[in-house]
Amino acid sequence: MLYHVFKWLFYLTIRGYFRSIYIKGSDQIPGSGPVMFVANHNSAFMDPILLAVHLRRPLYFLARGESFKYGLTSWIFNRFHMIPIYRPEITPDKVYKNEAVFQSCFNHLRAEKSIMIFPEGVSKTERRLRKIKTGAARIALGAESQNGFQLNLKIIPIGINYSNPHYFRSHVFINIGAPIQVSDFEAVYHENEKQAVLQLTGQIKKRLEDLVVIVKNERLDALTRQIELLYDSQLSDRKETDDKAVQKFLVSREIVKAVAYNLKTRPRETLAFEIKLNAYLKSLERLKLRDKTIGSMKMRLRFWSDLLYFILGFPVFLFGYVFNIVPYKVSEILSRRITVRKDFVGSMKIAFGMFVFLVFYCIETVLIAVYIHTIYALVFLFMLYPTGLFTLNYIKSFYLYKEKIRYYQLNLNHNKLIEKLKRKRRELLYELEIGNTLYAQSLKEKL
Repeated sequence: MLYHVFKWLFYLTIRGYFRSIYIKGSDQIPGSGPVMFVANHNSAFMDPILLAVHLRRPLYFLARGESFKYGLTSWIFNRFHMIPIYRPEITPDKVYKNEAVFQSCFNHLRAEKSIMIFPEGVSKTERRLRKIKTGAARIALGAESQNGFQLNLKIIPIGINYSNPHYFRSHVFINIGAPIQVSDFEAVYHENEKQAVLQLTGQIKKRLEDLVVIVKNERLDALTRQIELLYDSQLSDRKETDDKAVQKFLVSREIVKAVAYNLKTRPRETLAFEIKLNAYLKSLERLKLRDKTIGSMKMRLRFWSDLLYFILGFPVFLFGYVFNIVPYKVSEILSRRITVRKDFVGSMKIAFGMFVFLVFYCIETVLIAVYIHTIYALVFLFMLYPTGLFTLNYIKSFYLYKEKIRYYQLNLNHNKLIEKLKRKRRELLYELEIGNTLYAQSLKEKL
């Protein structure tokens, strides 16, 4: 009961936190039968919350055993479908309990339930896949072994690709891969159990690598993100949001590979390009413009229609702003005041946001029910969340509108400056194409 209540509350919170959430591959998830989900782990408990509210099957999670040491937290975590797992490097005195934990997982899978595991073991906010631990493979093969390899257990790999999990109104792409049939490893398991575990772990690693963008170092990541800005404006011209999310993922993967190749084979040229790109982006920052504004082929100022939207939408904006600004600011202050690990920042924002908004919504509704009328209070309650989302979009639209006006003013009064920026952008894209062509040729030569 508690799981389903919080699943609904977190669904609303997640939908408000992220600007866009796109899920590819939902059809890979079977409607019944035992399933083990495995995913990369970038953002503490935001990852399990994100998946729990969007996957149509109830999930049971393996969580760090040290979180269960207090009676109250243990009771709460159990209600949230969490199963403790003890790691030798953290709780060596509790490792003996893992045998019972594994058996609990076997029982869950035998009952055709779903288990969620993050096989990296720890979370860290970086576009990288850390070493995959063998626990997921051991549980999967152990469950099948106890059932004569007739369980029909499937492992579903999931790649979580955040634009930045700690930024409010950012984007996330959930990439669900094809299932791994655990019974395919039966022969190897009977011959050599350890080898079967290693082979299945290797398969999990390979599948996850195909579903996420992997960047090997910080410099490569920084340069890749800057280049992604240049390509993003071209993808933004697409109308199909779903297609755009997939294309953005594929483009990012190719950019990482091409940049890594050019850093290795053309270090001087790549450094010169990096300097030019930084100068271009700093120029945009000074002018308070985005690359999308300079590069978009479809950008046009719809003065009267946009103005009409702002006029007609203002009462809704004002209502949403007045009754949402206080909990928003309180959540923001609380998340800043509490010092946590970097990978917990977004998770704390989500948690504080849900509880603070829930408290404020209840207080506001009760006050209206007491001093005005119960019916008005219910109508008011149901208006709070959608008008809050409208307010966020209204504010974004307003700032984009201001940017467009600024661009047209600069283009009118300082046309040479805008043309110079456009020329720099074309030069950067041309150099990118050269680097990409050289990378593509190197791939052909390997064939």
